Amino acid sequence: MTAPSNPGFDARRLRDGTRDDLIREEPLRIEIDDSRLITMRTPGQDEDFITGFLLSEGMVASLDEVLSIDIRRGRPRGEPRPDDQPGIEADVVRVRLSSEAEAGTLPRRTLTRVHEMRPSCGLCGIEDLDEILSARPLRAAEPRFDVTRLAAVLDAFGTRQLNFARTGACHAGAIVRAQDERFLGFGEDVGRHNAIDKAIGMAARAGGDFAACLGVLSGRAGYELVAKLLRVGVPIIVSVSAPTALSFDLCREAGATLVGFARGGAAKVYWDEGRLRSAT
Repeated sequence: MTAPSNPGFDARRLRDGTRDDLIREEPLRIEIDDSRLITMRTPGQDEDFITGFLLSEGMVASLDEVLSIDIRRGRPRGEPRPDDQPGIEADVVRVRLSSEAEAGTLPRRTLTRVHEMRPSCGLCGIEDLDEILSARPLRAAEPRFDVTRLAAVLDAFGTRQLNFARTGACHAGAIVRAQDERFLGFGEDVGRHNAIDKAIGMAARAGGDFAACLGVLSGRAGYELVAKLLRVGVPIIVSVSAPTALSFDLCREAGATLVGFARGGAAKVYWDEGRLRSAT
């Protein structure tokens, strides 16, 4: 798997006459059956993003419940609209779900949680605290992962962060198979929730087995990102920064493995269920 080729950045001329690459942050209108949502995201991997969002939020239990995802491109700011009005015409994604999706792992009313779609918030709109986590059962002590290989995984993770290298202003997430460190999914986005949704969606569309994978996060392991990974059944979560106390509690209760401060060849194991091993 290679990183997506569609650039998520755009150049702007600064006041001093120089040019700089800035991360793109543009609106996306999402129509899921009769519901309409708005989010800001970095364009690219929109089908991965929507697929990952549906799965990680428990709106569908499998891709079989997604009948269609149709994308209609809008117009960027610099392109005139038919009504000669300035501004952006948003891209639109139309999603049709099967009747089986009505009985998803979370109540269907989550489709109205407009605030959830904002890249900075993962709790807004939840009315029942039991909805924070609805995870699939994890396989005990599976998969096994050699922690001495973590440095190589993180190096490969870093080389895929092309938008971050150009702008320094976006998050990344990945789904990596533990057996051979193969990247099944990867995403970059201005929103950290969007980035991991893109990675989850790409892995799901490739037929990846989440129960055999690591989830890798470019920042802190906040509860909302951990909850997304646990909902799709990822048993090992690795973050380059620290987890929160709630993330620790969720991993402990779910029987997941949680690794933080994974950088520079070092890492801190916060919780493990016998999955981590060392070749030495």
